[in-house]
Amino acid sequence: MSIGTFDGVHKGHQLILQELKKQTDAQNVSVVFTFWPHPKKILSNRPSPKLLSTLEERLALIEKEGIDYTVVVPFTKELSELSARSFVQEVLVNKLHLHKIIIGYDHRFGNDRTGDLGFLKSISSEFNFEVQEIPAHYIEQTAVSSTKIRTALAEHECQEATQHLGHYYSIAGEVVKGKQLGRTLGYPTANLKVKDVDKLIPSDGIYAVWAEGSFGMRPGMMSIGNNPTIPGATHSIEVHIFELNEDLYTQEVRVYFVEYIRAELKFSGLDALIDQLKKDEAASKHILANHPQP
Repeated sequence: MSIGTFDGVHKGHQLILQELKKQTDAQNVSVVFTFWPHPKKILSNRPSPKLLSTLEERLALIEKEGIDYTVVVPFTKELSELSARSFVQEVLVNKLHLHKIIIGYDHRFGNDRTGDLGFLKSISSEFNFEVQEIPAHYIEQTAVSSTKIRTALAEHECQEATQHLGHYYSIAGEVVKGKQLGRTLGYPTANLKVKDVDKLIPSDGIYAVWAEGSFGMRPGMMSIGNNPTIPGATHSIEVHIFELNEDLYTQEVRVYFVEYIRAELKFSGLDALIDQLKKDEAASKHILANHPQP
């Protein structure tokens, strides 16, 4: 077993999960123990950082790494008040039959914050489980990666985010009705409503993307922003999927960010906007021809 939030399940996390898998033998199963919502959201008075993955996304990414089970525990104030010893005895040993825990040198749990590597080693023989330390450089890579990914997405550096994640950053949303102006411009868009308010949305701009839905996986371009050329427009997340003419309302579409193309601009009129959209389409197709599907 390993414990953590595993937000984004990026390359640092993947190293931990690979180690967990490697240590699992024929008599045992690999388990990730994680929390929802993020502990900082419950315990901190300050706004918690936006999440790189929703719970659903996190579970899918952990499963993709070949882990047998993920245990999701609702993080509450009551849980945070459980002592480290009670947490180990009542949850990890009695309920989950812990055989071996793989944990970082700096990981702490329990209301007294005494649940660390040393504590686990001191009670391991009493409760009959093994303790393995995750090397410091794995932990450092994990911490650095999360911050770098958030910064990269804020600064339009999609490729850097991909490098740290080991996969494209993505968001998913239900297709809702917008102004439907894209149709009249020759560029119909799916207007996405992202359900999870805590999910990190990349900074405003135009992006080359892969889009996935009932139509399969297709290339496209995405606009995030206020559509300054359109009078009365509000902030929106819209994707134009190339060579697709289907009604997608109420369906879920997932968008994978490949590369940033340009900032939002205010054009002199719709003709100038259409000219720019043609250039954006050409740029997106060129980029996506050199970047594989997710």
